[in-house]
Amino acid sequence: MSPTASLGGPQLGCGLTERERGPANESETKINTEELLEQAQGLVLDPGLPAHQSISDWLSGIIAGGLLPAGSKLPAERQFAQSMGVSRMTLRQALDTLLQEGRIVRAVGSRGGSFVAEPRVPVDISNLMGLSAQLLKSVHSASSRVLSAETIPADRAVAEALRMSVGSPVHRIHRLRFAASTPVVLEETFLPAELFPGLPERDLTGSIYAVMGEDYGLAPFSSVEELNPAVAGEENAGHLEIGPATAVLGIKRTGLARDGRPVEYSEDLVRTDRLKIVVSGRVGASSD
Repeated sequence: MSPTASLGGPQLGCGLTERERGPANESETKINTEELLEQAQGLVLDPGLPAHQSISDWLSGIIAGGLLPAGSKLPAERQFAQSMGVSRMTLRQALDTLLQEGRIVRAVGSRGGSFVAEPRVPVDISNLMGLSAQLLKSVHSASSRVLSAETIPADRAVAEALRMSVGSPVHRIHRLRFAASTPVVLEETFLPAELFPGLPERDLTGSIYAVMGEDYGLAPFSSVEELNPAVAGEENAGHLEIGPATAVLGIKRTGLARDGRPVEYSEDLVRTDRLKIVVSGRVGASSD
């Protein structure tokens, strides 16, 4: 149970994960819309917190506990708010919090409403093991679709990142990355053509880093990342299967070889409603 709200009836929304709960029958670990409304009627809000925070904490615990599986539709807002004895605006504030946290998604139209989101897959951008390997820790399959692979003259931004002259030949690899069947990252990668001859003709549906290391001996040893908020835009949205105005995370990355040479520059767009971006690090030895 969330510490900020309690129920007069059976305590379903306790916020424990399935691992913490231990094995249980499917029927004992899932609730439907009607049962959720019944629980909402017995919800006691924490008087020390804003009502919307108590509600969002309660629902967050239920979702985190697996009681409402991904894809479950929440009750209609008017009916849901009435069951809890709060205004629709208060409920909307609670749902907005869950939306920002990636716990629910909203759909419009005749079949619209609020739905429990698929859990976001954690991806450590400071880890050079590769995206597919990280995705496979959380989803049953990960794949890539090559949209284009060509050799072009480097523009100013690419040339500066790769420390070469403007117009020097670079390989441009445009790929769409999938977690299961969902597109999650749109990649645009640039590699110095002089260092990687013939690379566009190779199989690039797997790990590009593996190809760089095994075939050319120049896999990135370290990287510098720049993160910026962005909006998908029409063309990118079509690839990522999201709305053009959807917020995404833009990541610019320069991969460096062991000797410090830049061997890769990429500009990625990440669906943060499907991926949870994390950064790990170590504290170096103190000089104090």
